[in-house]
Amino acid sequence: MKKIDNYLQNFNSKGNPDEAIDKLLEDPIIRRFAMVNDLKHETIVDGINNLMTFQEGKRICEDCHGLYECKLVHIGMTPHLSMYNNDICLDYSPCKYNTNDVSKSKINAYYVPKKVFNADLSDYDMIGDSRKIIHNYIMEFLNKYSPKNPMKGMYLSGPYGNGKTYILAALANEIAKKGYKVTFVYYPDLVRELKSSIGSGLLEEKILELKTTEVLILDDIAGESNTAFIRDEVLGPILQHRVLDELPTFFSSNLKMKSLIDAMALTKESAEQAKAVRVFERVRALAKEFELLEKPVR
Repeated sequence: MKKIDNYLQNFNSKGNPDEAIDKLLEDPIIRRFAMVNDLKHETIVDGINNLMTFQEGKRICEDCHGLYECKLVHIGMTPHLSMYNNDICLDYSPCKYNTNDVSKSKINAYYVPKKVFNADLSDYDMIGDSRKIIHNYIMEFLNKYSPKNPMKGMYLSGPYGNGKTYILAALANEIAKKGYKVTFVYYPDLVRELKSSIGSGLLEEKILELKTTEVLILDDIAGESNTAFIRDEVLGPILQHRVLDELPTFFSSNLKMKSLIDAMALTKESAEQAKAVRVFERVRALAKEFELLEKPVR
């Protein structure tokens, strides 16, 4: 993929992508995609990086003889072109050699029943304005996110029973299908375990994973009584690391994001309030807030 980036820099510096576009349109699959979607010149220019990445990935797949020699970034996942909001996007699906559901192995679930991960985005309930808005952002994230194109995660707030965990589990499955490692944590149980493991090597190991996993989902944050140690030595450093590395992080909570300040402050003293505000600011830097107002239709 490095040569693609170099090539893009070359033609961008000249300000004339037409030669690259002509070469891309010699590919029968890309030419048909352009014709079926009636792509305009400016749309092709805006999406040329994805077109070139697709073409290179397709060439690699054509020369491949098995998973053992896969040279793609997302092993066993072959690229496909798609359109979203008039933008050219890349989707990935298991290749012909990838006969196992490898996406499940990409999800580390802590304190979450495995059956949760039967959640499927195709079953997403679209009844209600807030559900449609949330679904639109999920699709935008799935189509546009990459380590080179960082995007904020989501902070889903709303009453108990509205399906926040189901939505995040369905999202986790889709992200894992794209080859990213997802860590899905039920936050109250995490806090209880970390409190009991203070001083052990397991604590540092768990914190490191939560800091560095490609995608982190914290379900029901603020759903457990807080302590200064968990807030300042565990949650704060995890969130700060992810802010600095622009790693996507998703949250659910019964509380609106602003209410995290009161939930994280142990007293009304100014020093405590300041520490709680720091957690809130990190969450706000990592995620866009969406309020889930409607219960799912069963």
